Amino acid sequence: MKKRIYFLITILLIVAISVNGQESKKERTILLGLKDYEGAVYEVENNYAGFPSKTSDPARFEEYVKLKEKLHKDILHGREGADAVGELYGWFGDNHLRTALAEHDKYRKTRKEYVSTTKGMREYNPQAIAQKVDSETFLIRFPSCEGDPSLEWVNESIEAYKESQCKYLIIDIRGNGGGQDTYYQPYLKLLYDRESLSKGVEIRNSKDNITYLKTQVERLPWLQGVVDKAENSNEEFIPLVEDYIIKYDTVNTLPIKAAIIIDSNVASSGEQMVLDIKGCSSRTIIYGKGNTLGCLDYSNTRRADMRGCGITTYVPMTRSARLPDNGIDDTGIAPDVRISLHLPKILTNNIDEWVLWVAEELKNRQ
Repeated sequence: MKKRIYFLITILLIVAISVNGQESKKERTILLGLKDYEGAVYEVENNYAGFPSKTSDPARFEEYVKLKEKLHKDILHGREGADAVGELYGWFGDNHLRTALAEHDKYRKTRKEYVSTTKGMREYNPQAIAQKVDSETFLIRFPSCEGDPSLEWVNESIEAYKESQCKYLIIDIRGNGGGQDTYYQPYLKLLYDRESLSKGVEIRNSKDNITYLKTQVERLPWLQGVVDKAENSNEEFIPLVEDYIIKYDTVNTLPIKAAIIIDSNVASSGEQMVLDIKGCSSRTIIYGKGNTLGCLDYSNTRRADMRGCGITTYVPMTRSARLPDNGIDDTGIAPDVRISLHLPKILTNNIDEWVLWVAEELKNRQ
């Protein structure tokens, strides 16, 4: 009932400011802002995979309702609808749920223990490289899972490492904000030495999410099975990807020890890479000064363009099967070993101070 009254008030207010078809520029801006905002509210309440759990506590739900009503009133008093959307999405504390506008980063929540990736640095622009650090240690810098570097480059970097015959391998993923898991999987095979369970994901079974999946079936035919299951289920969530075992037929003798270097820009598929390697490689140690970003519990975003001013938003359709007990978004992934150095001055395609420190630490590790 309260929701019905809320939308009735919205309609009456819109009618009031556009009576007789006459509306000023200001009134037009308000109307468009309300369209954007109402569209964003619809997306989080009906399609966002995190909404059911993040508002399940009655007190938390009441906080959400109060914020929603406040932002609605703010727009009527002249606030930009897009800015209200930014604050609404920021309330959920999910870095995957966002608008495309950089100025809305101010609404993203930062953990107290967050360690900046760039404070005091002259240049932070991690670039793909594959080269020796010294006679015994090889470095692969892998800054993205978005296709740059390409899958071909990933395989070439592994071949370059194997040809080097180095005992130690460092895979530096600082700055890797994610993309697609496909791009990091060759590194799993390289470092694998034990079976490991990788948890799957569930999709929120909403009309809009399943309609989107249908548009992807031609590219990914296996999605047809998910669509069929969704259309024959009343469950709020259904499996998109089942749990699976990471298992390969062979175990590489080299490296004898490996390191993954992380920072607080590592997110999404970058974080999944860390979890999978931690699970399937007993010889790999995670190094960093701070934790990863914490942007993995809710993922597989769908683009949703609002119908007012046309702002673009991204709404996570899925939640990890690790939830509710083993989420990472609230904490990020902690390194096994904390790097005690200051941030390097430059991080591009160079061998920086952190890499040299990790190389020595690996050799001295028992």
